[in-house]
Amino acid sequence: MTHRADDALIALRQISNATSSGSRKLAKASDVSVSQFIALQEINRASLLSPSQLAERMSLSRGTITLLMRKLEGRGLVSRVPDTVDKRRHFFSLTDNGKSVLNNAPELLHEKFTRAFGQLEAWEQSSIVAALERVASLIDADEIEAAPILEVGDLT
Repeated sequence: MTHRADDALIALRQISNATSSGSRKLAKASDVSVSQFIALQEINRASLLSPSQLAERMSLSRGTITLLMRKLEGRGLVSRVPDTVDKRRHFFSLTDNGKSVLNNAPELLHEKFTRAFGQLEAWEQSSIVAALERVASLIDADEIEAAPILEVGDLT
């Protein structure tokens, strides 16, 4: 293996470790996964969200959202609000416990990345995106469905 390949693999491992560490830090501080936390954030931004709207905003399947929301509802972090027009539909809203989780959680890795990435020049952003897309291609990961959330493990 070449020295540059070693350097690239070390950088990939550092990113993987940072992602794992960030997920563990959030879980320890708030007892929720990153994807659960993102769901809470999205509901907080909109006040009320239907399961379909939440699935679209998080780039996840409706089935994954159903499992995710059952866990959050079971823990008392979200509640169902019936649609006043169509009784078959419902929306999710945050409970006071859900708001508390949001207020007391550490900053997420993807939030830190987004803020720092946004401060880069456009050419540098393009270069980084191109390099990351190429890396994904090199390891046959470019066809794997992924949301813009830095998390390791099961989304539910």
